[in-house]
Amino acid sequence: MNSVIIRFIIEIVVFISSVTIAFAEHDPDTVKEKILLAGSVIVAIAAIASFFLINDVPTPDIDREADYSAIVLSAEKGMKIEYRISTNGDASDDWIKYEAPFRLEKNAVVYARATTLWFKSEQVFRDVYVSENGLVYFGGADEPGDMVVNIKAAYNYTDASDGNAGNHYVGYELKKSDIKVLGTDMKGNEKELTDFTYSPKVLSAGKNDIQIEYSIAADISVKTYIHINGDTPAMIKLDAKYLGGNIYLDTVLDNSKFDVEATYEDGTIKTITEYSISPTELKEGKNEITITKDGLSDTIELTAIDKETITEIETEPNDEIRTANEIDVNVKYTGMLYESDDIDYYKLRLDKKGKLIIKMTHPKMDVDGDFWVVSFLNQEEDIRVEMTSSGRDVETTSSPVRATPGIYYIKVSSYNYSNEKYTLTLLFEEENDSYESEPNDNLNSQAMPIELDYAYTGNITSENDIDYYKFSINDKRKVWVDFSHDKTSSNDVFWELSLFGDSDGSLLNIRSTGENAKTTSDRVRLPAGNYYIRINSYYWSDLDYTFCVCSEQEGSETENEDNGDYASATPIDHGSSIIGNIQSDGDVDFYKFDLHDTTSIKVAFTHSRFDSSDTFWQFELYSADSSGAISNSEDYTTIGIAGNSSKNVSSKWYSLPAGTYYLKVYNYYYNNSDYKITVSD
Repeated sequence: MNSVIIRFIIEIVVFISSVTIAFAEHDPDTVKEKILLAGSVIVAIAAIASFFLINDVPTPDIDREADYSAIVLSAEKGMKIEYRISTNGDASDDWIKYEAPFRLEKNAVVYARATTLWFKSEQVFRDVYVSENGLVYFGGADEPGDMVVNIKAAYNYTDASDGNAGNHYVGYELKKSDIKVLGTDMKGNEKELTDFTYSPKVLSAGKNDIQIEYSIAADISVKTYIHINGDTPAMIKLDAKYLGGNIYLDTVLDNSKFDVEATYEDGTIKTITEYSISPTELKEGKNEITITKDGLSDTIELTAIDKETITEIETEPNDEIRTANEIDVNVKYTGMLYESDDIDYYKLRLDKKGKLIIKMTHPKMDVDGDFWVVSFLNQEEDIRVEMTSSGRDVETTSSPVRATPGIYYIKVSSYNYSNEKYTLTLLFEEENDSYESEPNDNLNSQAMPIELDYAYTGNITSENDIDYYKFSINDKRKVWVDFSHDKTSSNDVFWELSLFGDSDGSLLNIRSTGENAKTTSDRVRLPAGNYYIRINSYYWSDLDYTFCVCSEQEGSETENEDNGDYASATPIDHGSSIIGNIQSDGDVDFYKFDLHDTTSIKVAFTHSRFDSSDTFWQFELYSADSSGAISNSEDYTTIGIAGNSSKNVSSKWYSLPAGTYYLKVYNYYYNNSDYKITVSD
């Protein structure tokens, strides 16, 4: 082929030379340009010829992908590649254009050659061997051998109680030991793999798709998947323990009395608080109590004792709070003061809110003097209630004190020394949130929250005790207080109740005597805000009281309290009505309206009639500029309204100039009934 190319090039050169000589005789300049062009062509042709004369077209390389999966052909830049495949000695005559790596299904010989223009390289070939899993090698030392080509995985789930295997519960963190991975090499041999990775590691609810990956070489790995359904472990066992102290007949069982643990399928143990108890009331002697949850149960045996049949004895030393004998409510405890300066302390853990009364009994003595002082203390050792017991009084009870859950102490000391034994009992009645919660003696830090229109029961524990309550109003309301107590044959005032707001003085007051078992206060109109009830003794009584802050929602056509001066006057539209109320003996109501032109007006005052000719209300008209009340058409500056006056009492003012005007309403004799004011032309 090279000799043909040489003859071709020589003929081209001879032809160009003859053409150049022929043209030279006619036009020397043109001939010169032609010679230069021809020379360039000759040089290019000579360069191409010399390349193919000196170098043949280079052959391509036959190789494979790094993971042994496919055949890869490559050649020098600019060269194209063709290939054909021979299997069982039968080679295809058709050359295939190579575009991308290709796979082989069985052993074969791969032929390849490079091409450029119309020139082709010599063909090269390579024997290719294909394994069962599709990996290729070239034979001999090139055989991949024990190289892992695929993997499979399984989850080692067994009963987790042995502590060694995994489980399928939500939140479980998979360990490598929970997963078994087998790898297959190119020869088909299988072996267990340990240096694999997996994700995710913590199981979530529902189906978990766990990817297992094994690295073969840098950036080369094989993967597989296992699927684990994440379940919530079921409860398989209950264990219950009774937490209370002594078990008495009046003990009512509830969830606070037990410690209940549940064991689950995954081996975890958790404390549960919601379960059923049967029975909840104890009978004397042995009781089988069954704790039930989700179809599982645990039965424990409790022996109940009648409190009335037992008496506990104090344990010395108990002379200090830190060595106080721990006691329970409604149980009798017997003690004795061994010396005049001896003190007996008892400690009470109260887990419920309720009313508590101390009862002290002792043998009767023919002496009038006081021998024992019994004090009920809170955890800060402040005295909540105290009493003395004399020789002639075989039984003494304290004033009731309402206590919230917590720790309390009882202190028994000597007033006049006696070595007689005493018996101490803490009488307790559980109460709900409708009863006072002590301490509530401080307005700012201890006032007990209450709701409108609910009844609450409290008690003035001692002469110096004060009970504070607080409530909120979200919109304007009419409010009054109902106050009641057990009737006693005394006309003395025992309780004083006051209602007041954040900044105002007393808004209403009640004084209740022993004989007056039920009292209802006057009505007051209150805007939205925070309010307080204070109850204290005038002459002390330890009887319980009950009160309710009652209310009615008010509309926009009522006065706005506090409207006791010009600056806080309630606006009233000209031609409209508004309802008001004199809330106390010193209350004054101001209203204001504007006139835009000279106008004659009429003011109508309406109230419910009652049988009294006394004057109860008075009203006057002022302007923003007047120094005193303005006379009406009858030359009166003050208009009085009697109890039995007409339902509507009208007064007229003629030709009032434009400006701002004020109506002032106040009492002559006090009456808490509502009235209505109407301003019209």
